[in-house]
Amino acid sequence: MMAGALLLASVRLQGQTLGSPSTLEFGEVVVAPTGGSLTLDPATGAITGSTSVYPTSGLATSASAIVATDRAGRTAYVYTTVNSFTLSGPGGSFAVSPGPFYTEYPGDSFTFPGNKGSVSLTFHVGGTLTIPANQAAGDYTGALPIFIQDNIGNNSNTISLPVHIRLIAPIALNRTQDLDMGVVVPGTTSGSVTLNPATGAQGVTGGVLYASGTGQPALFAASGEPNHAFSVSLGSPTVSLSGPSGAMTLSLMASPTGLSTFNGSGTATLSLGGTLSVGANQAEGDYLGTFSVTVAYP
Repeated sequence: MMAGALLLASVRLQGQTLGSPSTLEFGEVVVAPTGGSLTLDPATGAITGSTSVYPTSGLATSASAIVATDRAGRTAYVYTTVNSFTLSGPGGSFAVSPGPFYTEYPGDSFTFPGNKGSVSLTFHVGGTLTIPANQAAGDYTGALPIFIQDNIGNNSNTISLPVHIRLIAPIALNRTQDLDMGVVVPGTTSGSVTLNPATGAQGVTGGVLYASGTGQPALFAASGEPNHAFSVSLGSPTVSLSGPSGAMTLSLMASPTGLSTFNGSGTATLSLGGTLSVGANQAEGDYLGTFSVTVAYP
């Protein structure tokens, strides 16, 4: 008598999969009229280099994070199959070469950890973005198709990696009125003259007299991105005014100070005054000096 049994042999082949990628965020930048480029580190998400592009703190940068799943011990290769993709925004669109985009792994290749079972690993994509000359301000978005292949030939489906950058208007600053501390009559004792930058109000201390109706704050016309914060800084808080006999020290005051905001039309007015220290019996004559003002995005 003989007996037999039929055995069923089976195998399940594990394909490689990719999760939804986060946005590759190049942040908020000002670009020179000639255009420029910036590079984002895929490991840290930080801007590591730029040419004629000036990042601000208005929007945090980040590398794109992608979760890949495959069998332990397999080696994965990350690549794209397109020669370029497009970023589109208010100023039209421009083509971007994906060649400068890369992961934090040498050769864009990595091995899944462990020796059995299905495991996941998160990799990141960063790279270099080149912006054409005279590109209009605004938010620009696009999608870079990404593939992943392992060493036994399993391909994932294509995923679209979102890419974003915000271009904002550069700041322009023009002087429209010089700072004039007015006509001062020195006394036998020292004193000071104050000119309020916001109101134009004048005041004196010590042995100093002020000729009423004289003096004016410095005025500057600034322009930039509408409703965007900006900061005002002085090259030096004090200015030495030179004249017929020695010098006088002017301590500058700005309005606004610290952070301020461009209006909805992207303009702002800055004014500067200060406090001038006048020596006892200061020689009469004209006293002159110069100072620098910088307006920047934080």
